Amino acid sequence: MWSMYDQVGVDVMHDMLEGCSKYIMKFILLYYTKELKLFTLQVLNDRIYGFDFGPENNKPCSLTLDNINQGNIRQSASEMLTLIRYFGLLVGDFIPPEEPVWELYIVMRRVIDILISTSLTIDSCSMLQTLVAEMNELYLKYSNSHLKPKFHFLTHYHSMIRKFGPVINFWSMRYEAKHRISKISARSSFNRRNICMTLAIRHQLQLNEMFTKGKLNKSVIVGPQKEIDSIKASLIQNELNLDNIETLIRVKWAEVKGTRYKLKTILTLDIMKDNPTFVIVKDIFLYGPNRVVFECSKFTTIGFDEHVFCYEVTSPEINDLCYIFQDLLISPIPNTINIVSNGMYFITVRSPL
Repeated sequence: MWSMYDQVGVDVMHDMLEGCSKYIMKFILLYYTKELKLFTLQVLNDRIYGFDFGPENNKPCSLTLDNINQGNIRQSASEMLTLIRYFGLLVGDFIPPEEPVWELYIVMRRVIDILISTSLTIDSCSMLQTLVAEMNELYLKYSNSHLKPKFHFLTHYHSMIRKFGPVINFWSMRYEAKHRISKISARSSFNRRNICMTLAIRHQLQLNEMFTKGKLNKSVIVGPQKEIDSIKASLIQNELNLDNIETLIRVKWAEVKGTRYKLKTILTLDIMKDNPTFVIVKDIFLYGPNRVVFECSKFTTIGFDEHVFCYEVTSPEINDLCYIFQDLLISPIPNTINIVSNGMYFITVRSPL
C-alpha cells in the first residue's frame, strides 16, 4: 500500500522558475547594478532586445528597477528559463572572473540543468542534493536574506528523482500552456451567460480540427519540396547506405513531433570525452514517407566556458560535411549559437546532455 506521504508532488515551474530563481535573480541584478555598478538595467534591456535567442519561443521581457525592488521580476516561467539560460552571455563580459557572487548564478544554472533534464543517473541525485545545499548557503551568505519555503522544497527533489525519475516529466508547464488557450478564449468572448459552455464548445471544435486534418497521425511535417539531382542523391545514398527504392526529396524545413528544423539549426551530433560535437544544418532531405536526413557541417569544440556556461567552438568546416538521420540524434532539441563581440562562437545547449 502506498502512503499519502509517498505521493509528494514537486513542480520545477513553480518551485524553481517562479520561485527560487526569481529571488536569486533579483538579488544578483540589484547587486551588480546598484552595489558594484558593473552594468545598468538599460544596458541589459538593450542586450536582451538585440540578442539572438535562436529557436527559443519565449524571449524575456524588459526589466524595470521598480519591479525588481519590489521583488517581482515580471517574467513568465518560460521567459525566466530563457533569461537564466543566456544571462551569462548577456552580461558575463562585465563580470570579473573571480567575482564571488557570480558563483551563485553558476550553481543555480547547474541545478536547473539537472531539474529540466529528461535523462538522469543515480549519481545525479547526490549531485543535485549537494548543489541545492550549496546554492542555499551562497544565497544566505551574500544576500543577507532568509530562505523562502521554496528553497526548502528543493532539498527534497533528489529523493523525488530517486522515487519517480526526472521531475520535468510531471511539471505543470504543459498544463499551464493548455490552460492558457482557454484563458485567451475567455477574455476574447463576449458571452457572460455560460462561459464554461462556450469554452467547452471551442475546445471540441479545436479537437475536431485535429482529427479531420489528421494532425495526430502525422509524425513528420515538411515544408516546400524540391527534387535533387542524381549526383547528390547518389552521394547521400552511399553515405547512409540507403535503399534506392525509397524517394529522397529536398525540403525547406521539417517538423518532427512538434520540433521544427530549418537551415542553420544547431544540433548535437555526438559526445566524446565529455565534449559534445555540434553541427550546423546545411540542407534537409525527406527519405521515404517519414524519415528526415540532415546534411551538416561540423564545429570543433574548444571546451566548456563555465563563466558564461556555454561551449566555445570554432567556425564550422564548410567542406567537412556529414549526413545523419534525425531519429539517430543524441538530443532532438536544437541548440543556440551566438557570436560575441570578440568574434568567439558560443553554443548554448537547450537540452542538458
